[in-house]
Amino acid sequence: MIQLAEKRRNLFKVCDNNNNKPVKTNPMNKYIAKLAFQIVSGDGKHTPQFDEQFRIFEAKSENEALAKARAKGKEEETSFLNESKENVSWKYIGVLDLIELKDMEDGAQIYSNTEEAEDATNYINIVKQKERTIETLSNFVYIF
Repeated sequence: MIQLAEKRRNLFKVCDNNNNKPVKTNPMNKYIAKLAFQIVSGDGKHTPQFDEQFRIFEAKSENEALAKARAKGKEEETSFLNESKENVSWKYIGVLDLIELKDMEDGAQIYSNTEEAEDATNYINIVKQKERTIETLSNFVYIF
């Protein structure tokens, strides 16, 4: 019971100047982790495939965020049969990057990737189409 009371006190460290009531503070930091998975279909005699995913984690430290990212990667490992009845497995490989989002400025770069495209015009058209799709979807009003 004493530990619970202590935890509650730690959540309310700052007071609001207007009415001197405690204001809840969040001791957690946000991190973006880039996780890597290997995808193997059937006997694996195909071009190696890897999936890279960005995931957000809340943690008190970088070590805790890394542990949570690793646990999520292991949790996401899976196997299933595809439409050709071949086994497909997603195997967690590791964390490629871990970035704390503390004190990030508006527009701060968090990721960069250089693409080498065989057809520059085609690549540019794909990017512009995806951007238009995002714009269109962002203008929808969702009613639930």
